[in-house]
Amino acid sequence: MRPATVDYDARWGYRQLDARRYERRRYGGVVRRLNHRLLERALGRALAGLEPGALILDAPCGTGILGPFLARRGLRLVGADISPAMLAVACERDGALGHVRADLELPPLRPRSVDAVVCTRFLMHLPPASRPRVLGTLAALARGPLVATVCHPYTLKSFGRALRRALGRRAKQSPRLTRRALAAELDAAGLELERVIPVMPLLSEVWVVVVRKPGSTS
Repeated sequence: MRPATVDYDARWGYRQLDARRYERRRYGGVVRRLNHRLLERALGRALAGLEPGALILDAPCGTGILGPFLARRGLRLVGADISPAMLAVACERDGALGHVRADLELPPLRPRSVDAVVCTRFLMHLPPASRPRVLGTLAALARGPLVATVCHPYTLKSFGRALRRALGRRAKQSPRLTRRALAAELDAAGLELERVIPVMPLLSEVWVVVVRKPGSTS
């Protein structure tokens, strides 16, 4: 039975866009490049148990920014994304065996067809009701772990926002997952949380989480 899908920005908003401009805005500049290197370091810790030559699905792969990093670790990589514009840029990068256009709620892959799935900068764009379904769908593709990023509230920035709201001032409202909320969503997806790796404690709002379906290989 095909999973139910809903419409949301993460499915439609990136199909047609200026992918090169997006990459410059997301990863350009000294601070953003540093943040990306810290993310790669956390991802490296999460993937440390995989053997050289392991097959990784990067979904969504965006412009393929993680391809060279994963290739340097001796991992084989396939990228998947819903956006033709993103894939056009990703295909110009070294590191991947190939790329496929795919809706991550309906991926064109068999269960347990890759050794691990990497999913960065995506889950927080999903409606909360859809996240457990997408988590379960992605995790089912892997013989091993699903390595994903989630945004959490345990930072100085979040504390400052909460303080401004308590003082009656305006502050940005951004979706963030507490440990309890993350555990509830993983439980709803039938997944087990193996590890949480902070990208930078108190400063970065990003965790790298390692999750598995019960009984998947280590």
